[in-house]
Amino acid sequence: MKALIWKDFYVLWKQMRMVVLILILLSVVGGVFNSVFVTVWCSMLPFTAIAYDERSHWDQLAAMMPYSKREIVLSKYVLGWLSMAAAIALSLVFQTAAAVFTHEAPALTTWAVSFLGGVLALDFTLPMVFRFGVEKGRWGFMIIVFGVALLGGAAAGMVEELPSIPVPALALLFVAAVVATVVSIPLSIKLYQVN
Repeated sequence: MKALIWKDFYVLWKQMRMVVLILILLSVVGGVFNSVFVTVWCSMLPFTAIAYDERSHWDQLAAMMPYSKREIVLSKYVLGWLSMAAAIALSLVFQTAAAVFTHEAPALTTWAVSFLGGVLALDFTLPMVFRFGVEKGRWGFMIIVFGVALLGGAAAGMVEELPSIPVPALALLFVAAVVATVVSIPLSIKLYQVN
């Protein structure tokens, strides 16, 4: 599975170098919106990887290789999780360094909420994309991502107004993300089709 993840990273880097550099710049600048935007955008990288796979017929080639459906599907989830974690880590490093000059501590709850929101977006949209493909699954994807963005915007507004999100609300979001992931991965494996 590690080879599948590396393949996706190489393809994404080659095709989207400038976009990735802009995202790195956004993560350096800071602010609640930039942190949430970069993290949620990184949660969508698996869809881009799936689109490139479909366009190059990689899914047909992978079906002839010794990769199981489970490995192929799980690699896309892991790609999303790693991308979001990398965006958060990079943002955290730069914003912590900037805090030395601004004396403004980075909002850790913002990153937690945006990461969990990205995980939920993956959990709700990847099964549709694996079943219908990127082109047909994009409408459901857009509706769900729009809903997550609305909830994320509301949560970001709460983060700016409150010193921190209450621990029970964060714990509830974490439990929801774990439960959704536990349901989503087997569902995606079952729905995965080679197009």
